[in-house]
Amino acid sequence: MYLVWIVSLLALDQVTKAWVANTLPFNGPDKPLGLGFGLTYVRNTGAAFGIFDEGTLPLAVLSLTVSLSLFLFLLFKAKTLPLLQRYALASILSGAVGNMIDRFRLGYVTDFIHFKVAKFDFPVFNVADMCVVIGAGLLILSSFIQPKPARVSEYTLSESDFFKRVE
Repeated sequence: MYLVWIVSLLALDQVTKAWVANTLPFNGPDKPLGLGFGLTYVRNTGAAFGIFDEGTLPLAVLSLTVSLSLFLFLLFKAKTLPLLQRYALASILSGAVGNMIDRFRLGYVTDFIHFKVAKFDFPVFNVADMCVVIGAGLLILSSFIQPKPARVSEYTLSESDFFKRVE
C-alpha cells in the first residue's frame, strides 16, 4: 500500500508543478492565499532553499543515488519496519524523486509555495519538499514511539512456572 502512497505523492508534486509553470508568470509577484501563504513561480537550480546554487547536475546525481538507495531499502526491508516508518520513508522517497525528475528533465526544480509573515520570509518550496520534511518529522516521531510488546498468551508458561514444574 505504501507504493500507492509514493505514486500518489509523486503525481501530486508533478501535477502542481506543471500547473504552476503553465499558470503563473515566472518570478512574478506572490498571489496571496491567506495566513501568510502565497503562490509564486521560481526556479531553483541549487539544493534545498537555494543553497549551492547552479549545482543542478551534481545534485541530480546525488538525488538519484539517494532515491535508488532508499527505494532498494524499502523494497527489501519494508516488511520489517513499523507502519509509520514505512510511510515516512515512502514520503521522503517521493519527494526526492519528484525533485530529481525536475532536475534531470528541466535542469532546475519548480518551487511555488511561499510563506511570509511580517519580516519572516521563508524560502519558496514545493510539494516534494513538504514530503521530505514531513517524512523526516514522522521518522523522528516514530523514534519516540515504542512498539507494544507482544502479549503473552495465558497458556504460555512463565519462567518461574516452568522451574516450579521442573522441581
